[in-house]
Amino acid sequence: MPDINDTGPVDESTCELAAMNLTSAGCVFAPTVGDSGTDLPWAVVAANTSGNVDANVTLYGAAGEVIEAAVVAPKQLHTFILPALSAALTQHAMPVQTGVLKQVLRLESDVPVVAYQFSPYSSSQVATADASLLLPAHAWGQDYLVPSYHNSDFSASWVSIISMVDGNEVTVDMPAGMQGGTEAGGGVPGLGGGSTTTHTVDAQQALRIVSPSGSVADFTGMRVSSTAPVAVMTGSPAMSLPGPGMNYYKDYLEEQVPPRTAWGKDYAVVKFRPRSDEPDLYRFIADKDGTVLTFTGEHQGEVTLDEGQFHELLTAASFRVEGTEAFMVAHYMLSQDQSHGPKDDAEYPGAFISKTSDIPSGDTTELGDPAITFIPPTAQHRNNYTFLTPETYGWDMLTVVAPESGWNTIELDGAALPSPTPLGVGDLAYARFLIPDGPHDIRSQSVKFGIEVYGYDCRISYAYPGGLSLGEINQPPG
Repeated sequence: MPDINDTGPVDESTCELAAMNLTSAGCVFAPTVGDSGTDLPWAVVAANTSGNVDANVTLYGAAGEVIEAAVVAPKQLHTFILPALSAALTQHAMPVQTGVLKQVLRLESDVPVVAYQFSPYSSSQVATADASLLLPAHAWGQDYLVPSYHNSDFSASWVSIISMVDGNEVTVDMPAGMQGGTEAGGGVPGLGGGSTTTHTVDAQQALRIVSPSGSVADFTGMRVSSTAPVAVMTGSPAMSLPGPGMNYYKDYLEEQVPPRTAWGKDYAVVKFRPRSDEPDLYRFIADKDGTVLTFTGEHQGEVTLDEGQFHELLTAASFRVEGTEAFMVAHYMLSQDQSHGPKDDAEYPGAFISKTSDIPSGDTTELGDPAITFIPPTAQHRNNYTFLTPETYGWDMLTVVAPESGWNTIELDGAALPSPTPLGVGDLAYARFLIPDGPHDIRSQSVKFGIEVYGYDCRISYAYPGGLSLGEINQPPG
């Protein structure tokens, strides 16, 4: 396993080198407009991580048409916006239905960039939103286990499986213990626990699997395999966490899933910046039978899982978790009614941007709402990240995890980080703090580190991993 203290930066100066070194910077991406609505703008962001070369970036529609082209300067970014109710947005918005859909966008660059999407790119008049890191096509895999969550009392869960080549045979194996089932549609049958289906997916198409509204179906542990690499997105049009009917306001969820080959055996897990006394929710999914997970730090314990099984944990602790085999960690933000209020104006100064409703929230901070992201393993940490925090949220935050011995070598936008808190295990430490809107660059010449980017406003939130390496450090069974 790579050493997280390795000081050697990864060379991703060309498309070929980025592909060879398997990082989250790349030259081809597949943005997807989910089901967060078309009455507000949607956006994909391309960040140029190069220090000296412009990036020529183009966003293409599903029919190959150019939607927008831009030149992105070194260490800067460009936001490609599909305006509300525009033809480009409505033509590419995926409905909440099962089927094989040709509505996938394509983002291309002549030098490596990092890409993120915001669904929607607004919070001033929206009650639901999320964001996702987009993984480049060179780092896609052919074997996935999917994190999800059981949907709320009126909404659905979905998984989208995206191809960039014609004739890609995609097989979906549902978890054996899944209750309920999926909707049939578009030639795709409804699926129950333990069932399997295979479909041909062509370039810029997505095989979309959706649960019925109100179903108890939980897709966590769904296996996706394919004859050519695919991208996998997981989400929901409206989710309440940690369970159905938690509050009046649900939230849209989406995140692109890393392939099993990129999973690791060691994770530093840090809670989102507290809104008040609320915990976070985690799911730990095992890659192989007999995987033993050991938790140390503020949360301690041990659990054994078989392939595709998951352990769910609800805690406000930050900790380290190590496995005898590889696993992944999905990180969920809870509904706003789980953070008892009112808002702490010292911790979150200023006013809400998005408060457009007078519906009372009761004893709550009103900060945030459900979001999903994943935590990169320590073996996939990087030396540098370029990322965006949108101006449409009242409070944007960054969590940084790094070896404490090299903490002072990390600079955010050329300035030192706040003092760290030891994780309580080994040399790892963390800080989580407010950052201003706009583009950011964080880097070290000495250590590799992980970041998580997220934001709160009134009853909405977003979260995404700021980047990672995607080296093939795990060999899935079979």
